[in-house]
Amino acid sequence: MPTPVDNVVYLPDKAFVKGKSSFGEENMKTAIRLAMSASAIGLAAFGIAACTQDAGNAVASAPPPAEGSQWLVGLPDAAPERPNVLFIQIDDLRPDLGIYGHPTAQTPNMDALGRSGMVFDNGIVSQAVCGPSRAALMTGLRPDTTGITDLKTPVDEAVPNAVTMLDMFKGAGYETLGIGKIYHHADDDADGWTVREEDYEHILRRADRKAGIPRKAYDRAENRAELPDTLNVDMALDHMERLGDSGEPFFMAVGIHRPHLPFISPESDWARYSPSTVPEPVNRNGQEGAPPWALVAYEVWNYPETEDEKPNMPEPVADELRWGYLAAVSFADSLVGDLLRKLEAEGLADNTIIVLWGDHGWKLGDHAAWAKHSTADLDIRVPIIINAPGVTRQGTRTNTVVETVDIYPTLAQLAGFTPPSNLEGDSLVPLLLNPDRNWKEAGFSQYGRNAGLTEGNGKLMGRTVRTKRFRYTAWVDKSGKVAAQELYDLSVDSDESVNRAGDPKYGSDIARLERVRLGGWKAQRANLR
Repeated sequence: MPTPVDNVVYLPDKAFVKGKSSFGEENMKTAIRLAMSASAIGLAAFGIAACTQDAGNAVASAPPPAEGSQWLVGLPDAAPERPNVLFIQIDDLRPDLGIYGHPTAQTPNMDALGRSGMVFDNGIVSQAVCGPSRAALMTGLRPDTTGITDLKTPVDEAVPNAVTMLDMFKGAGYETLGIGKIYHHADDDADGWTVREEDYEHILRRADRKAGIPRKAYDRAENRAELPDTLNVDMALDHMERLGDSGEPFFMAVGIHRPHLPFISPESDWARYSPSTVPEPVNRNGQEGAPPWALVAYEVWNYPETEDEKPNMPEPVADELRWGYLAAVSFADSLVGDLLRKLEAEGLADNTIIVLWGDHGWKLGDHAAWAKHSTADLDIRVPIIINAPGVTRQGTRTNTVVETVDIYPTLAQLAGFTPPSNLEGDSLVPLLLNPDRNWKEAGFSQYGRNAGLTEGNGKLMGRTVRTKRFRYTAWVDKSGKVAAQELYDLSVDSDESVNRAGDPKYGSDIARLERVRLGGWKAQRANLR
């Protein structure tokens, strides 16, 4: 007899239970594929019986999008049927791109992609660290729902029966390919892949360890062709050639490691810059009035160049790190260019949706801090670019606050699928069609601090509300008590220099944003009606 499995999977107008029955896990996965395929080809009555909901299941507890909201926005007639998807995710990429206004960044390929589609100026991640950020996007579920708030917990363990974005595409008959870093755990969501290539970053790192080669925080590489990101992208190019011949729809995820540490990129990309063209950090002496635990640094101290210097980065090393980061961004850009040119060469560009995003930002000595791991805007704000043939228009952009958790439902709608109704983001298709329309006021992010860092306040979670004007963070203990607050008025202080939470002038703003925090993301859906 098949082993019962747990969890509810919602589809709009259908709900079936993964478990509490003898249906069996493999049969249930087949049912998911059939249901997704039925949605994709418009079969309203597919014959999968609805079952009783498990009301206590956290993974399925989210309400569906508001009736009469984005799902009534039809796609233009020019939108292709069963489009391919090229999903490019870049590790530690903050919006240091020319198209985002960086004064010296040389990123011609990402800039061209942005000009060809839509640029989101205020894209917010659910949590500014690799594992939780990627898990939230790929499952469509926020960290509080998945329980993934660290780097240890894989998706398959935390929410084993969640219908991931891969499940949706694979279930609809797409070939799903994973190349490079997609999830934080390389073997996560294994059933969702048709092809999962081994990541050359891991292959070469193992070889270096075996050979006793020490790690470096940054370096200039002579041979671009031998770098792990190049080798990964070369695999993607080979697959594109095959896919161009097959004519079958595909979802290809390509994860580029740089500009994640170590900042090792070709000498030619370092040569694009000089010390005089690398911008100085913002707030070099730190934020005024921020809680002392708001910003911490971990990974940057794990290299020979830095480990003996903690907590004060020597200026020559800091300069090299900032230079190396920009060089690594340009290296990543060149790889994006390789992908875009191959897509065009294989005749796939007109039928392929392209999504490019960064999994979180990174501090380069800004606010007297390094790396990510915070709720600062430099960490939670990322580039998001979408090019959807027949839907997006050249040269469009919006400063509306959107969230990376919105990308899953967006791709579902663009591909013509009905996604699981428990997703906790909302399709951005209405914004793709009308960048000026009303939208949710706020996005949400979070980051926790252990009790040892919070000066007697115990373990805290930094609950963040990001609007166009403000970044508000309430540091909350397990009882719900607010131990400290941060408020940055981005309209007059885009660098987040001064915490204005104690300024009486902002009292009404604090009160309103606290209400938004308590209402949470669900309440924001009322703005989509």
